[in-house]
Amino acid sequence: RRGHLTPRAMADIVTQLQDSVNEINGLFYNTAGVLQRDARPASTKDGELGDDLPEGGVDEKQIAEFATAVVASSRKIDALASALPEVELDTEAQLERIRALQRENDELEKELADELRRADDMLTRVTAAFEAATDAALVSDDDTKKDAS
Repeated sequence: RRGHLTPRAMADIVTQLQDSVNEINGLFYNTAGVLQRDARPASTKDGELGDDLPEGGVDEKQIAEFATAVVASSRKIDALASALPEVELDTEAQLERIRALQRENDELEKELADELRRADDMLTRVTAAFEAATDAALVSDDDTKKDAS
C-alpha cells in the first residue's frame, strides 16, 4: 500500500500528470501530422502491402524517434499515476475520508479566522498609534509656528 500524500504533494502529481498527458497528446498530434505530410504510398506486391518504406518519405529514424518519445512520455505517465494513492472503492471508507477532510477543513478555517482576527486587532493598534503620532507631530508643528511668531 502506498503512503499517504499531503494534499499539496498530490496536487503537484496531478498537475504533472495533466502536463504529461498534454505532452503525449502533442506527440501523437505532431506524429500524425508529420506522417500525413511526409508519408509516401506504401508498396504492394501481388495485392499485399510490403514492409519496406518508400523513398523520400518518413524514414526509420523518424519513426524510431516518434516511438521513443511516445514510450518515454507513457512511462512518465505510468510513474506519476503509480505515485498517487490507491483509490478506496469501499463506500464507507470514502465517506470516512470525506468526514476527515471536512474536519481538517473546519480546523483550518478556524485557524484562518483566528489569524484574521489577530491581524485586524494589529491593524487597529497600528492605525491608532499612527494617528496618535500624526496628531503629536501636528501639535508640535503648531507650537513651533506659534513660538516663531
